[in-house]
Amino acid sequence: MDRREQISLRTDVVIAGGGAAGVAAAVTAARRGLKVVLLERYGFCGGGAVAGLSGTICGMYAASNTSNVPQQVVFGFADEFLRLLRDCGGLTSALKYGKTFTHVHDPYIWRCVADKLLVDSGVTVIYHATVTGILMDGQEKVEGVLAYSKQGPLEIRAKVTIDASGDADLIAMANLPSFVGKNGAVQNPTMIFRLQGVDCERFLGEYGLDTIMPVSVSELIQRANSSGQYKLPRAKIWLFPTTHPNELLCNTTRVIGPDGRELNPLFYQDFTDAEIEGRKQVAEYARFFKDALT
Repeated sequence: MDRREQISLRTDVVIAGGGAAGVAAAVTAARRGLKVVLLERYGFCGGGAVAGLSGTICGMYAASNTSNVPQQVVFGFADEFLRLLRDCGGLTSALKYGKTFTHVHDPYIWRCVADKLLVDSGVTVIYHATVTGILMDGQEKVEGVLAYSKQGPLEIRAKVTIDASGDADLIAMANLPSFVGKNGAVQNPTMIFRLQGVDCERFLGEYGLDTIMPVSVSELIQRANSSGQYKLPRAKIWLFPTTHPNELLCNTTRVIGPDGRELNPLFYQDFTDAEIEGRKQVAEYARFFKDALT
């Protein structure tokens, strides 16, 4: 029980979650003259892009079986965000990504760019705030949220409530219709990490410019895994040069439960097991890279 006085706010739009979608929605709405409140549970924006170190900005370029030249097809707010990242030194050039191209961003610069856009557009940002409930008028109309902040409980009433939590948390709280994955099955979580001390010039010379590693690397991982010396459940991997010298962004892990079960991070035990198992796999892949690829 929290005996502190509840703080009440009124706004046009309240947004839960300051990831890429939340920032885009908040800035776009504020630029149209609406009063916007953005709630974020961490002390910075970015969601999976920053806290999760996902690192890449995909979907900006056309896919092609023949062209080796990036053809940008997405513009608007995403393009503006990329230009600001690039101006701050927080974005790589377009990197080959199979049939298309991607960028790797600096997570620290990402959150600073987000701060600037939010502040400049007049969004009221409340960091370290977690949504704890939904305000409803009847069974279907959402009128805002309840949240916890370090100052105390918040009641935020809004004409429009946007769920940018990434997991449809507000939808679940309101018990509104939703679906998860394909018949409830979801893709296994991945823990992405960065590996420093890499001779990137030599690395690119050996494995080429495509960030999807060639078959030879997959076969090497499979042999190492079969030997019993390493535990490497995923053989097809992605390694990206970053904005920092001698550093790779590594998308290599395939996180399953300690008992071998498939994980769904919407379940608290699965989410906890994914964090623990993910860190074990990061250490194991880093050890393998050091032993086998240097």
